[in-house]
Amino acid sequence: LGSFKNVKRSVPAVKTAIYSWFRKYLGAKAWPEEIIIVQMIFAHNGNRKKFEEILASAIEKYKTVREKEILKKVEESEQWYDFEIAKDSFFNQYADERADYKKYVYEPCYLSIGRFTPEKNFEKFLAENSDKIVWWWKNGENKQDYFGIKYEYPAGVIHTFYPDYLVQLADRRLGIFETKDMNDQQGGSYTKAKAEKLQEYIKEQKGKKLFGGIVIEKSDGWKINQKSVYNWDKCEKNDWSDWEKLDLE
Repeated sequence: LGSFKNVKRSVPAVKTAIYSWFRKYLGAKAWPEEIIIVQMIFAHNGNRKKFEEILASAIEKYKTVREKEILKKVEESEQWYDFEIAKDSFFNQYADERADYKKYVYEPCYLSIGRFTPEKNFEKFLAENSDKIVWWWKNGENKQDYFGIKYEYPAGVIHTFYPDYLVQLADRRLGIFETKDMNDQQGGSYTKAKAEKLQEYIKEQKGKKLFGGIVIEKSDGWKINQKSVYNWDKCEKNDWSDWEKLDLE
């Protein structure tokens, strides 16, 4: 079953298909000790190679069907709507805190108490560069009020990715940023899928002056990855050549 990505899930389905075939075409249901006989036929040295060829052929044909099923699932899961930041925002006195930041899209600025350290540090970076910013906004999650991008990980499983920040710059570019830590444990999995989908989204929005990507704070400042292929393996080997200085000018 080498062509199946999830062997654990695929084996039961293949076994069921084999037994069903023997029942349908050879009447195996009427055999005494049906399962044992089918297994003996299947495993016999004279038959094994032929069955392997049949299975390999079936798997290759099914891959095309499966890819179409996944594509259909992605298309059906997409929620298309014109996104706009809400005119008003309500804060929760138990979950939010007031922050003394300029250029936030709402005045006064209230942000979630549970923000991660990279997010708080990025907000300080925005404050330090406020002269280059028209406004910025901390995105939320799991609501149509927030900005989300569909992505797939693992194969066939659809999620919505909510980038951390939208930043409108003085030069009219709109930045879409997702903050991460240098020790990101999901760098080669979920973050990779998000990063590549974000770049795909930006590329599709022609004429909208969008840019962005995964941003990480290193000792010499904030870095951004805008590559179409997100290679976290290089970072784990201390190779940050795919990253560049995050410049808001």
